[in-house]
Amino acid sequence: MKTPLTTIIVDDDSNSIVTLCKDLANYPEIKVIETTTSTDKAKKIIVQHQPDLLFLDIEMPKMTGIELLHEIRTLVHPDIYVVFYSAFDKYMIDALRSSVFDYLIKPYQPIELSNIIERIKQQPKKEKANIEQSIRRLLTNDRKFALQGISGLLLLRANEVLCFQYIDNMRSWQITMTDLSVHKLRTGIIAKDLLSFSPSFMQINQECILNTDYLASIENKSLKCILYPPFNNLEIHASRRYYSKLKDQLDIL
Repeated sequence: MKTPLTTIIVDDDSNSIVTLCKDLANYPEIKVIETTTSTDKAKKIIVQHQPDLLFLDIEMPKMTGIELLHEIRTLVHPDIYVVFYSAFDKYMIDALRSSVFDYLIKPYQPIELSNIIERIKQQPKKEKANIEQSIRRLLTNDRKFALQGISGLLLLRANEVLCFQYIDNMRSWQITMTDLSVHKLRTGIIAKDLLSFSPSFMQINQECILNTDYLASIENKSLKCILYPPFNNLEIHASRRYYSKLKDQLDIL
């Protein structure tokens, strides 16, 4: 790498900025040009400097890092390499895996930062459309929506939902969360209502809507859905009818 990668760090914790700057100083291919704890200032300096690399905290007081990036997405160059840098909910990682972004979990180990630097150096050019689509997916996963359950109102984020299953003898849907807790939903809720909450929710058979952020693959013959750990022991199958639709939807995302 001939010229250092210009880098900006955005984090509401100044101590975290100091630590990351100190660790990045060990990499001559990285040049930190600006840091800030303010989301307002962050938007200005990112647009002004158009950095090669951006370390961006997810959880900040005024807005999330995802929302910040969403606001400036049309004002930054498409090849910016974004590393979301935060103490993530562990299930948010799977949403990031399905996107063009990278992630660093606080507190990180030196080898984890080193691995990210290596990925950055080998990263091919990214298409602007992929960045914008990934921002929209992450933004949707980070916002809460409400569902009326039998026992009360559920306030959820998309990344907390593993799947919805229709219980025929009850004539209603139930929701399985990523902690594997199950909540029955009131009657009258239809599949179209559930699908509208997130582009990650896709119907895989007549009785199941799956959060595809946790879908690793689908076997060709059996149409068994292989999920990321710790959900890889669950038995879920797609139907032929919905498998065709699913492939068409995934081509769009």
